[in-house]
Amino acid sequence: MNDDRRSHEASSLRAFFDEQLHHLQELVASLVNPGRNEGQGTCEDRRIVESFVDASNSKMRAVHGYSDKLRKHVRVLHNHVVQVADQVPPPVALNREALGTVPLVNALFVGGEDIDRLFNTDPEVNAYLRGHDKYQVPVLYALLTASKSEKPTLGVGLLGEKLIRDVPLQAVNFSAHKIHMPCASSAELSVALKNYLFGRVVTLVKQEMTSRMISQAVKPGDDAYASRVKSMANPDVYLNTLVEYLEIPARLLSIEKNRIKLSKLGIKLDSDDSQCANEFDIHELTWKGSTRNVLLQIARTR
Repeated sequence: MNDDRRSHEASSLRAFFDEQLHHLQELVASLVNPGRNEGQGTCEDRRIVESFVDASNSKMRAVHGYSDKLRKHVRVLHNHVVQVADQVPPPVALNREALGTVPLVNALFVGGEDIDRLFNTDPEVNAYLRGHDKYQVPVLYALLTASKSEKPTLGVGLLGEKLIRDVPLQAVNFSAHKIHMPCASSAELSVALKNYLFGRVVTLVKQEMTSRMISQAVKPGDDAYASRVKSMANPDVYLNTLVEYLEIPARLLSIEKNRIKLSKLGIKLDSDDSQCANEFDIHELTWKGSTRNVLLQIARTR
């Protein structure tokens, strides 16, 4: 009796998650499908704009026609984010076995203990796994980011047949690994990837606008009313400044694919170097033209 009840509860729970995933997939498809009808497109555009306003600055709603002024720019921004997401390769296995079979994983992690530690100590992963047992989610999907740094060093190299010392080399290191958006399937992860990128961009936009507002703070001796009317504290000025800032989405987020060849010691090699090495593609995100992150989709069997 108890087994039947548990089976029924599990089936109901799976049906609920399937229904929610189907809704998310339909939503993303409607956002990127140019063949949708005009009425549906307008509704989805409005939904994106309102989500953007909620996340950035709800005071913009005080401006007459704010939605119309923002719609084109937010739509272009969202489409740009979707295009960036589409360039990220499918999930790669992230486990101890992958260290010996996937060059990118071998370069990102020193050993299997580092992979296990990352999953065991990540708060977002732990919270997700507590709510989903391995029968519900046998394979965990997620995003992984890491920082890549390069620094000059001196080492040993070959000049023809001669071994020489103090050769200028470039050492590559990966650090600050972090897992984001854990979920139950590759389809769900595809949606999560777009949400993650768009959410990060909106956060960066909000930080930039806040920074500009602080720099325009009214100073003692200024005409307080006139200064406020001209400053970004005025929703009209804020909206116009925001629209200008959104003109070129690639300044907020871009992605670059690079082919890298690393020795087992993490030294960057030329493409024609014959020594044993890891050779792989990495995809790096650049946020606001400065901060860079390696990004990949991952899958881990529980």
